[in-house]
Amino acid sequence: MDKAEFNAELIKGHKGVTVVLVPFDPEEGWSRKPVRLHERRHGWLIRGTANGVPFDGYIGERWGRFFIIIDRELREAAEASVGDTLRIVIQPTVAERTLDRAIVQSKVTTQPRTARADAIVRRPTRRK
Repeated sequence: MDKAEFNAELIKGHKGVTVVLVPFDPEEGWSRKPVRLHERRHGWLIRGTANGVPFDGYIGERWGRFFIIIDRELREAAEASVGDTLRIVIQPTVAERTLDRAIVQSKVTTQPRTARADAIVRRPTRRK
């Protein structure tokens, strides 16, 4: 599976972050290890569309669930509000711009107590 397509409800998650839940494990589906993001966070870099609106981001993993952050700008462009169902089309990427965006996005999520040891470090972690 390279491209994944699914419908998902936009929900307000922990810390008020709006997300859609991903209905599959990206490690199993794409046979890829996650990338290290900010500090102890990790995720799978993606590009795709939400209701036809292009975006770059990542699939995060916390509490046994996989999620994609749908930030304010993307929500507005996709004309979506919490409770709406979005059409999501995604595929993995290794683009540096996506890594940059994912690192910034990941800062708003709760990080695990310990970093995932097998997450791929693409560049040294920078504190900001």
